[in-house]
Amino acid sequence: MTDKLIAAGWESYLRNVVPADAPPIQVKETRQAFYAGAAILFEVLMKALDPGDEPTDRDLQRMADLQKELDEYGQSLDRELFGKQEH
Repeated sequence: MTDKLIAAGWESYLRNVVPADAPPIQVKETRQAFYAGAAILFEVLMKALDPGDEPTDRDLQRMADLQKELDEYGQSLDRELFGKQEH
């Protein structure tokens, strides 16, 4: 397993989502947006989670809220791109 999890995610995204014939500027700007998304998610988690080693009920709710938001976005993409109703 790599210690660069975001880089591994980017490589997968690049292979599976970004068009193979995308111009270099599109790849560069897509990579910037990908890393910016990862950075804001990490920042939100670090600032939003309660201190301590054990997750609190509030921590678990925040994680559930993030999961719901990401699932809703994924479902909207599936509908838009693939005509699917479920993610």
